[in-house]
Amino acid sequence: MNKKSEKPNIYAEITDKIITALDDGVIPWARPWDAVQYGVFRNALTNRPYRGLNTILLNLVAMLQGFVDPRWLTFRNAEKLGGSIRKGEKGVHVIFWKFLPLRAESDPPDFDPEPDENRQQKVIPFARAYTVFNVEQCEGLDLPALAPGEVVDQENNDMAERILTLPVLKHGGGRACYVPSADRISLPPRTAFENLDFYYSTAYHEIIHWTGHPARLARTFGKRFGDNDYAFEELVAEIGAAFLGTATTIPFEEMRHPEYINSWLQILKGDNRAIFTAAAKAQNAADFVLDKAGLAAGEEENLPEAA
Repeated sequence: MNKKSEKPNIYAEITDKIITALDDGVIPWARPWDAVQYGVFRNALTNRPYRGLNTILLNLVAMLQGFVDPRWLTFRNAEKLGGSIRKGEKGVHVIFWKFLPLRAESDPPDFDPEPDENRQQKVIPFARAYTVFNVEQCEGLDLPALAPGEVVDQENNDMAERILTLPVLKHGGGRACYVPSADRISLPPRTAFENLDFYYSTAYHEIIHWTGHPARLARTFGKRFGDNDYAFEELVAEIGAAFLGTATTIPFEEMRHPEYINSWLQILKGDNRAIFTAAAKAQNAADFVLDKAGLAAGEEENLPEAA
């Protein structure tokens, strides 16, 4: 008797990859400088960037496989560029979100669920996976040689400084934290940090917390160390800070709050959609900051058109 093959659970597959990486001491959202000097992860055909969870997935594979080129493509992209994927190469799943209209009980059987501006339409988010490959896994592509971008002088990083002007920021003491009741960020003096990269990335972590204030993105913070809401907010801040680092050329080479790893692992093992939610909230927070600083991110890669 032939067994009906089960559809792979993309939520479980991706969550398991993140869990394995954290268990092995690999930080999926860390971006070593030598791996990002050529720009953000983007589609090789359209040149549009990948964002959110997709950047984490691509970054994890790039770190493990040693890819330096940030350009990725599908089988069809490779064909359009006159090349092909080398035999035996394995790709990585990236996610495209579709939003399917939810049929109401009152809808007739022949109802066509197309968007209607005169109708309150509920939708169901649906994750669809596409396989992409790094251009280093391909051959025969008609692509320009990869050229390094301009190296930003961190002593005069205007982008980073513009972000730091957004919150009320008080320097002093020996602890970095965001105080929701005062809506203020406290940071040690810059001279207390071993380098400017560490200072900026620490500030970014607290600025992502700042975006969660009720007057801004209104996220749940949690009440104490150890509870799930608290740990989840720390995961959002950690990932969001890495996204800001990519946007402003600040390397995010190591985890800022490793004490939360066990809590994050518990969350991910208990809910295989948690990393999807955390990455989405982190990208939303980073976008909010970049927009307020006048550094808005570019258009995201549209997978179905480029697949």
